This record gives sequence, structure tokens and C-alpha cells, in this order.
Amino acid sequence: MRQRSTDARDVPRLAASTFAVVLSILAPLGCQGDPVPAGVGGAGSGGSSSSGFGGELTGCEGADFASDPFNCGACGRVCVIPNASAACVAGECAMAACDTGFSDCDGVVDNGCEVPVECDEGATCATACNSAGTISCDEACNPQCVVPAETCNVVDDDCNGQCDDGAIPGCRVGVHRVNGTNGHYYTTDLAEAQAYGNVEAQNYFYLYADDTGDLRPFFRCNKSNGKTFMTTSTDCEATGAPLATVGFISATEQCGATPLHRLLNGPANAHFYTTSAPERDNAINNLGFTDQGVAGWVFTTP
Repeated sequence: MRQRSTDARDVPRLAASTFAVVLSILAPLGCQGDPVPAGVGGAGSGGSSSSGFGGELTGCEGADFASDPFNCGACGRVCVIPNASAACVAGECAMAACDTGFSDCDGVVDNGCEVPVECDEGATCATACNSAGTISCDEACNPQCVVPAETCNVVDDDCNGQCDDGAIPGCRVGVHRVNGTNGHYYTTDLAEAQAYGNVEAQNYFYLYADDTGDLRPFFRCNKSNGKTFMTTSTDCEATGAPLATVGFISATEQCGATPLHRLLNGPANAHFYTTSAPERDNAINNLGFTDQGVAGWVFTTP
């Protein structure tokens, strides 16, 4: 049998037949349609990449170059931030969050979270006024020594320049100044003061209710003439036992204390105490008193 040769007129018919066979094979695979020209949607195209017949797969199909940290701004551009998790914002690498134990203190993305966090939350620290504060790590790049609340201890705890301020309950007690037939009298009991005579000043000065620091007990002592005087001497300056403890007085001018001047009128055997230097001077110059120095330091506020 003679083999029939193919002439030029048969080529179109063979090509069409072959293409039909190929389509019948590929149709079940979902590949119908026109092939995508090569190069469209490839790496660096600025959008999500896809490929069909004639195109190369990039590995970035479906990637969002504006927000994908593994394809940030371009296919395959991976964001790596030292000591941090990475993010992609508008096609630029950014920090999502620092790794545990690190902090970003300079705001520079390239060096990431560059500072190891060594802050010990709640640890004791020395404040600017030498009180015992606690470490706060709320700002990891700038830990703070938080001042404590003010307490009754003859110390400026909260570094506001004042000791035991804010009327701490039970801390200081007011001493009332009274003048009666037996001379001046000083007591923390207002009813006692009113019964004694003319109350010249309520809360004339303040003493501590207890010995909460470098303080001394301030005693009321009796005289042989029925009058009283106050002293830090435990034996009332060799005259006997104290009648009562009025409060606790400072031996120095700590915490803004003011001096309590002690004076004696010899002929009357009467003591007088004042926080006023002009009143002291008047008593010495015009009332026959002698200066016996400072009995201690007292406070003008509760």
C-alpha cells in the first residue's frame, strides 16, 4: 500500500485536530481559556502575582506587597527586625512588637529592639530624698523610682520637701496654751485647758504622739508651788517623777521644726514656753524672765 504524503493543504486540518485533542484533555483540569502572556504578574509587578500558560510561577501568588512581611514592597522581600516580630506597613518594613526581654528605646527600625530590659518591677530603690521607693517598669527605657506615700516617721517620704505632711491620722497632736492663776500651762486636752484658765491658743504647737524617729519624750513636771514645767529629763531635773508625757519633741530642727524657747521667772518660780522670738525677747526685757535656751523643736502643723 502506498503511503500518502501530506501536502501543504493538510497542515491546517492537522493543527486544528491536534488542538482539539489537547483541549479535550485539559478541559477537566480547569485550564480552559486563553493563556496568560509571559511576564504579566511576575515578581516586582507591584501587585499579587498569577501565572498561566507561558508565565513563570513566582511564589508570591496572592501576596499583598503592602502588608505581607514576607513580601514587603516586592516579591521575596522579607522583613527581619532584630529582637522583634516584623510587620509590613505600606510596603515598608516595621516593628510589630519587641521580643520579651527587649525594648526599642531609639525608635530606629534597622536595629530593632536594641536594649535588653533589666528592670526589676517592684524592687526597692532610693528616691531623690533618700526614702525607700519602688521600681516601676512602665517605661522600660526609663525605669522610675516611685516615691512612697508619706508616713509618720519624721522623714520626708514623698520628696515634697516636707516631713509627715498631710495630717496623717494619729501622727502629731496639738498642744494648747493656757494662762491661769498658776501661770502658763500646756496640754493636748482641750477640756483640761478650758478648765485651767484662759486658752490663749489652741494647737499652739504640735508634738508627735509617739516616738516614731529621733524624738524625745516631753514630760510635764510638778513644782513645789503647784506650778508645772516641761522637760525631756526623765527625773524632772532631779525633782521627782514626771506627772505626764505631753508628747514627743525633736532634739534637732529636723523636718522644718521650730525652736520652743524656755524661760523662767525666778521670783515667781514660773516657767513660760514660746515659739516666738519677739515674745521671748519681750518676756526677757520687760517681764522679768530669764532665757533658759531651747527646750526642743516643735512643729507648727499637724
